[in-house]
Amino acid sequence: MTSEQTDEVIRVVVPDDDPPVFADSAALARLRRLPDVEIMSHTRRPGSAYELIERVSGAHTLIVARTSTRVTNTVLEGVSPGLKHVAIWGTAVDHVALETTRRLGIVVTNTPNAATVAVAEHALALLLSLARKIPQLDLRVREGEWPGGQLTQLAGRTLGVVGTGAVGIRLARIAEGIGMRILMSSLSETVASGESSNWTEVSFAELLANSDAISLHARLTPQTRSMFGAAEFARMKPTALFVNTARGQLVNSRALAEALANETIAGAALDVFNAEPLDRNSPLTRLPNVILTPHIAANTSEALNVSLNMVIDNVIDFLHGRVPHRVS
Repeated sequence: MTSEQTDEVIRVVVPDDDPPVFADSAALARLRRLPDVEIMSHTRRPGSAYELIERVSGAHTLIVARTSTRVTNTVLEGVSPGLKHVAIWGTAVDHVALETTRRLGIVVTNTPNAATVAVAEHALALLLSLARKIPQLDLRVREGEWPGGQLTQLAGRTLGVVGTGAVGIRLARIAEGIGMRILMSSLSETVASGESSNWTEVSFAELLANSDAISLHARLTPQTRSMFGAAEFARMKPTALFVNTARGQLVNSRALAEALANETIAGAALDVFNAEPLDRNSPLTRLPNVILTPHIAANTSEALNVSLNMVIDNVIDFLHGRVPHRVS
């Protein structure tokens, strides 16, 4: 938009709608219908903190679509005091400098649990694809082969769930439904008491040693960053399968690539990475025992509809003086 910001106009900026999900959504259209609201949506991610400041300058509300967008102290200081609200699309908040938002009086909101079912199903799909070698077999059949060999049956095996928030609990339920035993390491959360007699809460070390497959669902904090490194992979079974649909920074990617190359563990499936998009020259792209998907676990039509409307609800509630789902 080219109209100049006035005292009456409330500017809302989406600086990183790449790939676009907000642009033509019914959710954003709801916001466009509000009087005196001007929306600027960028379909290319900002290349630097200074480009982000330029995009957000004069904004009342910032809708952060991608976790790769770092809303740092520098950014917040650069757009204060005009910025009043940071509305995060998603659950994670580690890419926003929360201490600074509190100091500057900027409200931060997010959209928890909107994609719980979608992410849990994707984690199970990745685990099944690893166990049954679906991508490898599909490729070989397309190339004219008719391979044999043994696959892994998950029923009767033990799934270790690291992080017992909503997604971890949902995955445990559906994995139990296909006959898996469940070990859970709760980290800072509390395992649902009495959820199932087939679930056992154990220490992280016990989970590493005794799981046939591990699915990672922890929050990213200073304590959990790189919580899976060379030592952790070495403690796992050589037949173990590893799935991460949480955050890429929870895993030391070099250590994981080495563990896969050396067959310290049998395989991994990843939907999240330390840097996104994943560099095509990453060692992970050259390994036959890893499955890679492009941070897409939450992208079902059902989850997108709920989460997009939730972030817009947060914006509208804040504009109308109601209390949205507040983080800070």
